[in-house]
Amino acid sequence: MRLFALVFAALAVLGAPQTLAQEFPSQPVRVVVPFPPGGGTDILVRLIQDKYSAKLGQPVVIDNRPGAAGNIGAGVVAKSKPDGYTLLVQATIVGIYPSVYASLPYDPQKDFIWIGGVAESPAVIVTNPNSKYKTIADLMAEAKARPKQVNFASAGVGSPQHLATERLGRLNKVEFTHVPYKGSATAVTDLLSGVLDFGTLSFSSVLSLIQEGKLRALALASDSRSKLMPDVPTLKESGLGDVSGTVRFIIGAPAGTPEAAVEKLSADLNAVVKDPDIQAGFAKRGYEITLATPKEVLTMVREQKELWDPLVRELNLKFN
Repeated sequence: MRLFALVFAALAVLGAPQTLAQEFPSQPVRVVVPFPPGGGTDILVRLIQDKYSAKLGQPVVIDNRPGAAGNIGAGVVAKSKPDGYTLLVQATIVGIYPSVYASLPYDPQKDFIWIGGVAESPAVIVTNPNSKYKTIADLMAEAKARPKQVNFASAGVGSPQHLATERLGRLNKVEFTHVPYKGSATAVTDLLSGVLDFGTLSFSSVLSLIQEGKLRALALASDSRSKLMPDVPTLKESGLGDVSGTVRFIIGAPAGTPEAAVEKLSADLNAVVKDPDIQAGFAKRGYEITLATPKEVLTMVREQKELWDPLVRELNLKFN
């Protein structure tokens, strides 16, 4: 009887991960979006929400927690119970945040398990259609003539769009004035009203406004032109340097989340991202898919620190 009990216990332990994988999830999964509704990150999650819910077999609930360039929402998830039921959607740029923020409430490499990639979107420089800036050359000429007087909006301090614009300025010996926002949606409001000279924002968050003629696209901060806007040049081909502000969106869970839950969340996320309907929806809105394993996503996060750390130090970007 004693031997039988030991064998039974051993089999139970061996079967535990499989049982957990079969049982998870047994309740709704909350995805924290650390930016306001209507921005690029929010739009992206809502595109996959229904199919991710169907794949997981439980509702996926979106919880917008904007503020501090996404750090408020990220902090909420980092401190959440690591059971797989609270997730964070962020961008790989979060890897540079320890160098930018003096009191970051989390460590992007230690406090999260990054479960997979979703999509990516280049940065685009846009102005009000009534602006005197008809081309990127017009904008740069004005910036050179009026140092620090030409202002620009981004989705926040340390965002890919912010850093890309700072690099653009350094490469071309011009100084802009940065006006950070809590997300793309609020920045667009001021662009439409003419308060700002220009904005460097994610392509996906402003594509429809460009197509409707409510914003004018001057250049893409990316490696290549977009098929949706073939007439809009890249900064590199405009002779302004190799500048990329591409945002790669990823999803993570608090560190300590059970491996079986991570595997389930990751496998179902990849299946959803590969869905032809999702890919078509992404393409229409200026996204391209980003498939990645948890290990590959962690590598992406680490690479962002290596890429941007020299510029952050040069500009002495440090915020409380």
